[in-house]
Amino acid sequence: MTPRNSLGVPWFMFDLTNKQLITSRIIPTDISDTKSIILTEVPIPGLNYQPVVPGGGGNRRISFTLPLIKRGNLTGNVLLLKQFEVLRNQPSFSFGLVSRQFNATPKVLYWWGIGTTPLVWWVAKADASHKRGWVNATGNPQYSEIEIELVLDESHPIYKMEAMFRQVAIFGGMAQQAVDAGVGVFGGRPY
Repeated sequence: MTPRNSLGVPWFMFDLTNKQLITSRIIPTDISDTKSIILTEVPIPGLNYQPVVPGGGGNRRISFTLPLIKRGNLTGNVLLLKQFEVLRNQPSFSFGLVSRQFNATPKVLYWWGIGTTPLVWWVAKADASHKRGWVNATGNPQYSEIEIELVLDESHPIYKMEAMFRQVAIFGGMAQQAVDAGVGVFGGRPY
């Protein structure tokens, strides 16, 4: 059985571009959270080492797989799949009537399971795989997995909230770890 959130807060993200709330009672698999640290080693002839020059940071990326299971109806999980389908397509209509050119791919507001304030992310991947044997009588999938990859928009104004939260949280983290280490020294259980 796929794990569910025990506190009842469902997994969700808000599609800012299409103004849709995407939710699921089933939570994603492990969430990968990466950000490259760019260092350049500069070779200098005759030197016994290569000085390291910091080159900045790469983009923060998160990725996960979300199971979409919907059984016992004619549409299967098609309605859920359509919500994710718009995440990988540029909006092509304005109010459903006029086609527009040069639209960016959607952005989402997301924070669930990654320990941040809500942040704005570009959708870099929203690919589906449909499980064999999980098709209903009308030919619609009942169990699919959506692979999501999001890239943080660090230029968005809402990112400043996260930077402030991070500065405050590091002091809380230091205090918490100091207490936990002290409790561990005196024989208590830190967790």
